[in-house]
Amino acid sequence: MRDKLSLLSRCPLRSIAPIVPFGSSIADFVIPQMGNFPSAEHINTSNGFSARYNGPAVSEMNGKQKEIRDKILASRKGTGLSGPFGPWLAIPEIAGPSQELGRACRYGTSLSFRESELVILLTGAKTRSHAEFDIHVGEALKAGLGMDIIQSIPRDEEFSIEAVEAKVIPLLANSREVAIARFTAELLDTYTVSDETYANSKAALDGKDTVLVELVAIAGYYTYVSYTLNTFRIPSKPETMK
Repeated sequence: MRDKLSLLSRCPLRSIAPIVPFGSSIADFVIPQMGNFPSAEHINTSNGFSARYNGPAVSEMNGKQKEIRDKILASRKGTGLSGPFGPWLAIPEIAGPSQELGRACRYGTSLSFRESELVILLTGAKTRSHAEFDIHVGEALKAGLGMDIIQSIPRDEEFSIEAVEAKVIPLLANSREVAIARFTAELLDTYTVSDETYANSKAALDGKDTVLVELVAIAGYYTYVSYTLNTFRIPSKPETMK
């Protein structure tokens, strides 16, 4: 018992005080940390409930919807139709371009995966999308972000430029990551960036405006993703589409 209390005393408050939906076990919310990361856990708070709308059933899809669905499944072998793709498939004219934009934002920029995941987690935190945040914790860990950085990100009503500056910035690896976090936090919190932030970010990112275009695109796309997840109450663990 003493050992368990000692372990709890070393865990961040967020790790030991999750909001657990009625009827669910706290065990459903713990994602063990893997690899050579610090000993810590992330509490998943976006499971244990059903989606309001998870998109059309496969048996009800038309030819265009099935074609887009097959493309998504082929390009996302590990995650399939998890996240926002179910609702998007209801409107093929939205689902197709959304899938292509997501692919470009995820795999077609000059940012490293670690840098991209930092932007995505900040976006999920600001937009209060627990599903978005939970889905990308595993991706962020694989990309090299430590659990200390992930757990330092202020979420929901706690998110602000000042909170990111105080909690996240001191843990980042280099001036490039600092610039990315500051630019993204200001963009998310104020819906734009100041001249000073623009100039400083550009200077830290090889003097390229194009990198700032990429940051805006990633934050914008994953805000769209978060709005979809929030509105249709999509859990981070996908439901099977029949």
